Amino acid sequence: MQLPTATWILFGFAAFGMAAKLLGLFCLWVILRRKLPEPKSYPPFSILKPLCGLDDELLQNLTSHVELDYPGGYEVLLGVRSEQDLAYPIARDFAAAHPHQVRLVLQQGEPGHNPKVNQLISLAREARHPLLATTDSNVRVGRRFLREHAAMLEDPKVGVSSNLFAGVGEQRLGAILDNLLIASFVCPNLAGGEVALGIDQIMGKSLAMRREVLEEIGGWHAVKDVLAEDALLAKLLRERKYRAKLCSSMVHNVQTTQPLSHYWGRHTRWLMIRFRVFLGGVVLEPILNTTVLALAGALVAFASPAAWALLGAAVAFEVAFTQVCALLARGHGFKPHHLLLVPLRDLLFACAWLRGATMRWVTWRGNRLHVLARTRLAAPVALSRVKKMQRLGR
Repeated sequence: MQLPTATWILFGFAAFGMAAKLLGLFCLWVILRRKLPEPKSYPPFSILKPLCGLDDELLQNLTSHVELDYPGGYEVLLGVRSEQDLAYPIARDFAAAHPHQVRLVLQQGEPGHNPKVNQLISLAREARHPLLATTDSNVRVGRRFLREHAAMLEDPKVGVSSNLFAGVGEQRLGAILDNLLIASFVCPNLAGGEVALGIDQIMGKSLAMRREVLEEIGGWHAVKDVLAEDALLAKLLRERKYRAKLCSSMVHNVQTTQPLSHYWGRHTRWLMIRFRVFLGGVVLEPILNTTVLALAGALVAFASPAAWALLGAAVAFEVAFTQVCALLARGHGFKPHHLLLVPLRDLLFACAWLRGATMRWVTWRGNRLHVLARTRLAAPVALSRVKKMQRLGR
């Protein structure tokens, strides 16, 4: 097959990326097949759930937290920044409907620059129990959620346990693209990091810790001024010889109605974080974007039918790989017309990778945040103030 050398090189990188992805898929299978023993005891948990705005299916997400199969008892603390938050009425009514299990906590003060951590500081102060779990507002959990974390945390060497997550519920374009990417990029790569490379993984989406360990590293105050609080949390734990472990069950990241701008905003933000925290790894991530590498190879040999056939094979691999990852991670695949969007997902992700390398500001949880080295945050600016300044022409 007569193709330019550059084309062979690009397709060679694409083939290497495919092999790496298959290894990640195997590692994901290994994690999901783990058989955790039942905990020897069932200490009570406080589940901290910071809320911000009206997430898709928020009430169902909250309901999953009061239907857990856990004999040790637990409480759920819902945090909102103020009564003006759109999530407040739902959280208030949900707490009133479950008065013995759920409490609503209004944030006290602004101790740091990270809006989510500010809420966690208030929630942890109100928590009553020795084990703390946190889940994001758009996370839905399974019935064995606390049993697995209790089993993990019985090991004194484990400082934090967390869950991989799968995106579910996709309807609009942004949610479809995001859930496609979470299934085929986020899940297998994080699983591969722990199983194949031995790298401790902490998912801020869903984690659990012993209160004494959190206090040993300085509490949530220790990570209040960084955007990548989970990465700094992992670093502080490593310094004290603690390990992080992934549970064998997934949690669901519910996304249904997000527009395309959501996909772009989330992944440019995450890539910006990775460029500041995991530079050595993130610069290699384009190797895993086999669609874009194969497209580049085909464009170099534009007149060669063989090159375009190889591109077709690469796209077919990505579609099949994404579907297998989804079946494994969330128990059901994507609709056929959603899978047709895989090439668009990969092209936009390549653009997001380039944008993430240069970003300095992000919009998150109602604030405009200036991100410095190692994701340290300058003082946030409320979006309402930003819009007012724009109207005044400043």
